[in-house]
Amino acid sequence: MHMNRTIILVAGGDLRYGYTAQALAANDAYEVWAAGIPKKFLPDERIHLVESAADGLPMCDVLLLPMPVSEDGVLVNAPFSRRHLPLQGFIPKVREGGLVLGGKFGKAQAVFQQAGLETVDYLAREELSMRNAVPTAEGAVQIMLEEMPRTIFGSRVLLLGFGRIGARMAMLLKAFGAQVTVAARDPAARAGAEMLGCRSIPFTALQEAALQADVICNTVPAKIITESVLKAIQQETLVLDLASKPGGVDWDAAQELGRQVVWALSLPGKTAPVTAGEIIAVTVAHILEERRTAHGET
Repeated sequence: MHMNRTIILVAGGDLRYGYTAQALAANDAYEVWAAGIPKKFLPDERIHLVESAADGLPMCDVLLLPMPVSEDGVLVNAPFSRRHLPLQGFIPKVREGGLVLGGKFGKAQAVFQQAGLETVDYLAREELSMRNAVPTAEGAVQIMLEEMPRTIFGSRVLLLGFGRIGARMAMLLKAFGAQVTVAARDPAARAGAEMLGCRSIPFTALQEAALQADVICNTVPAKIITESVLKAIQQETLVLDLASKPGGVDWDAAQELGRQVVWALSLPGKTAPVTAGEIIAVTVAHILEERRTAHGET
């Protein structure tokens, strides 16, 4: 990296990336540019705005791309941009030895690697996943409050999975006064759920527990809410799926049976874009600091 300010270009993304750019610009070590983010989302005068890679961009040390990076491996995922932002257009703007950061690169990874640029997926960072569990869980509770015909207090919630999001969900639901049952494969995870005052079951007891639930909340990215589980639940039971694609619900069966299912993807960016943007910025700063340390720079 330069001895002077590190030049970071934030390209594309949803509302949270405007807040990512602002959080990075608050650090004097960074000079921040943004492409494909409208000025109304970025009123911060410290950030240099451009509409595309062709608009007078300097050579950048870091190209920061959104999550997912691209839907098709050709264009940057930029829902608010007035112009298409081809991935290839940004390659000449990243200096030699520069870094491309993104979440879920998919087909886009090959585009940058073929150009000899290093890519890092910030979504793979444990710190980001842990911090993102908070806005995800709070967003899930918001959906419950909107969709349920009863209070969370006293409701019987069946929570599938006890990872980062599951554990945060259990804490919030217990605080609301829900009766929480956690289904988890790992006996240690079930023990952890019991330490929070939840009941715990193995997945082999899922169908029986589903019959009693007012809400089933899934955090496991595997199809575990099968047709037999959906048949077992009450008609008015809310099924809330927080799992990433392909999700955890047999959608065809749910539709056929008329079950109430909400698949809530990317909750941090939708329900708490300021926090979600700041989480990405903190993660990016840590990645850059680790690189400086590894390269022996001060």
